[in-house]
This record gives sequence, structure tokens and C-alpha cells, in this order.
Amino acid sequence: MEKKKSTVSSASQLIIQTPPSWIGVRHLQVVLLFLCMLFAYIIRVNISVAIVAMTGEKPDVDEYTWDTPTKSLILSAFFWGYLVMNVPAAVIGHSVNNKMLLGGSFACASILSLLTPLLARWGGATMVIIIRVCQGLTQGFMMPMIHGLLSKWAPPHERARFSTYILGGLNFGTMLVLSFSGLLASSPWGWPSIFYFSGGLGLLWVVLWMLLGANSPEAHPFISAAERQFIQRSLPSTARDDVKMAIPWRDILTSGPVWAATLAHIGQNWAMWTILTEIPTYFNKALNYNLSNGGFLTAMPFLLMWLVSFPLSYIADKLIIKGITSVTASRKIWNTVAHWGGAIALIGLAFATDSNMAVVLYTIAVTINCCIYMGFNVNHLDLSPNFARILMGITNGLANVTSIIAPLFVGLVINDETDIGEWRIVFLFSALAYFLGNLAFIILGSGQLQDWNEPNIHHSNNVNSDPKEDDRNSSA
Repeated sequence: MEKKKSTVSSASQLIIQTPPSWIGVRHLQVVLLFLCMLFAYIIRVNISVAIVAMTGEKPDVDEYTWDTPTKSLILSAFFWGYLVMNVPAAVIGHSVNNKMLLGGSFACASILSLLTPLLARWGGATMVIIIRVCQGLTQGFMMPMIHGLLSKWAPPHERARFSTYILGGLNFGTMLVLSFSGLLASSPWGWPSIFYFSGGLGLLWVVLWMLLGANSPEAHPFISAAERQFIQRSLPSTARDDVKMAIPWRDILTSGPVWAATLAHIGQNWAMWTILTEIPTYFNKALNYNLSNGGFLTAMPFLLMWLVSFPLSYIADKLIIKGITSVTASRKIWNTVAHWGGAIALIGLAFATDSNMAVVLYTIAVTINCCIYMGFNVNHLDLSPNFARILMGITNGLANVTSIIAPLFVGLVINDETDIGEWRIVFLFSALAYFLGNLAFIILGSGQLQDWNEPNIHHSNNVNSDPKEDDRNSSA
């Protein structure tokens, strides 16, 4: 097949060529990882809707009289385990098969979901908190492993799209939870059916993953030779499975671009996880929507976010390939749309007194957040494909400190869940988190491949190369 004219970066010797086919095994891996994200977020977010029903008054179903601080502890408990495990999971994944780690950890999270109703009846809030911590520990493997797999499967000029498609499972999973959890809770089976549904889907995915997934193109049983060579030639800066590299901890921890991505990630988690965990209660209590209608209403922005992400990720990649934007500029532009645009929407939401206007502003804040997939979220792969899982473990682990603090902060601020004035404080703090995180990303961020991606190889600078061209080609 005739190839396009090669585009070569002196920094990474990256060659862009025509893929052997439009659809291949790499796309199958993307679909499987999308489903992983989808089912993982169903398991992760289901408690935010279920807890409203668990403390309700439905006959013939167990109910609990938990106060707001107790509910805030339950909502934040997942992130205690998630925070602890991210960096250790990334380090383990650096030397252990990522496919097996992802499948095994996901099976554990799914089984815990299935057991939640039984263990909640036996141990109350304490047992639910323990379950959520353990689910956080198991899901701590997910993002580092996905980034490790992407570094082996995603050609750089398809990177923003693949990342967006996979992480879109977050939005689609959230939409399903918010849409159908309320309906399940109001069904004859009550709120326990939310956890049975979540856990069952998770175990189904594990079976599919073990049958069809692979750690790398070299390890997949039925990938074509042409596609395998295409991927390998597109990723000259990514080490093969049999190559082990020492982790350059000092270079990573003193890297400005790594800290830029970390601070952006912190701002993202504070704002978005406040929305994810608290919006069902906000609509139910402050805006007087019943649970089933409110669930459908709060889910629609996540469907829009998912749909909008497809054309925007395509545009982001094309602008880089055509040389219109550098990788660095692209990442910062799209992240600014997500975070500063979201901050403006949240400020409006804080002062909105009309429920229809509140819904519109909430929809805007959620929908434009898809731009983070072309911003800081894919930036780990730009900086270092060999250590992308380590970078994600660091940024995701530190960012999830705020995922613990934010629900606890809400528990301290909200004394009356029907008081819109108290919710205003919550939304304004979320807007501030967006603003500061993106400001740091603009100042310190970069889209260039870092020298420490290959710590044992000295990179010489080509005095005749164009730095902007190198920046574009390191991802495109």
C-alpha cells in the first residue's frame, strides 16, 4: 500500500504513514477499554444515586437513617483506597502484565458491588465505607494500566481520538448510572438492584477482556502482521514488552510539565467529582426534582459530553497533523475551553435561582469538560510514552486527594440540603479549582517528548530542526 510522505521528528524519529486498514485490532482494544471505563464508572458512581434511595422511605427494602456527614464519608470513601493505590499500581504495572492486572482488579471491584446490599444489611454504614475503600483500591489500577496499554497500542497521530474514545466511557457510564439508577431504585427490587446491575456488567467485561484483550500488538493472537508493524513503526519512542527501563524518579518529580498536568488534574477532580457526587442530591433536594426524573435530567449532559467529544478530538488531531497548532498549544487551548469555560458556567450556576437556567448552566459545564481529553488527560502520553502509566499514577493519585476532600467539604458546608445559598459556596469553590488548575497548566505545561522518556539514551539536538515542528511531530 502506498504510504504518505513521512514526517520525521528529530526528537522522536516518528514516522506518520497510512494505516493498513481503517478498522483493526487496535480499534478492538479501544472498544474494550471504553467498556472498561464505562462499567468502572457505573460501579464508581452508582452510590451517588443509590444513597438517596438507601436513606428514603420505600417499603419492603432496607433503609438507613444516615445524616449528611455520614453520607459524605460514604461518598468519599472510594477515593481513600483509590488515592493510596494509584502510584503503587503504576509501579507494579511497569514490570507486570497490564492486561492481567486490569482484568483481575476489575473482577474484584465487580464482586464487591454484587455483595454491597448483603454487607450493608449486616454492617451498616461502616461496612459500606469498607466496601467503597476496597473498590477504590482495586480501581486504582485502572487509569495507570489503560495509559500503559495506550502507550503500546495508540499511534501518536491517533492518540487524542483513542484517548477520547476510551475516556468517553466515563461520560457514558455516568449517564447510564444517573439515568437508570433512579428507575432501578424505584422498581420492585429497590436500590439493591443498582449494585447487582453494576457488578454483573463488570464481570461480563472481565470475560470479554480476557478473551480479546492483549498487553501489546506483539502479544495479540490474531492481529495482522501489517497492522502490528504499522503500530510498531509509529511508536519508535515506546519500548517493547521485553525491554525493562529504570524509572527516572528524580526527572519525573522535578519536571515542570508533569506538575502542570498534576495541578490541572487536581482542579479537574475537585470540580467534576463535586458535580458527580452531589448533583443528584442538589436536584432532588434544592430543585425539588424526584429521583427518577432528576436522574434522567442530570444524565443528559454526560450524553452530550460523550457525543461532542468525537468531532472535537478529530479536530484536535487534524489541527496538529496539518501544522496549524503545535502539540503544546493544542493541549493548552482545549484544556482552557474545558476548565475556564466550566468555571464560568459554575459561577453562573452558583447564582442561578431559576431551575431551568440552573439545568442549562449545569449542562454547559459538563458538556465542555470533554475537552480535557485533548488537554491535560492525554498529555502524559506526549511527555513520556514509556512512563505514561507512572505519570498517570502520580497525577491521578495526587488529584484524588481532592476527590476525598471535596465531598467532606460539602458535608461541612451543607447543613440544609434545600438551601441554595449553601450550595452556592460549593459551586464557587469548584469554579476556583478549575481556574487555578488550568492557570498552572498554561504556565508550566508542554506537549514535547521529554528526554527522560529513554533514561539510558542520550538525545542529541538537531540544530537544523524547528522546535515547533518537533513539538507537533512528537504527537502527530
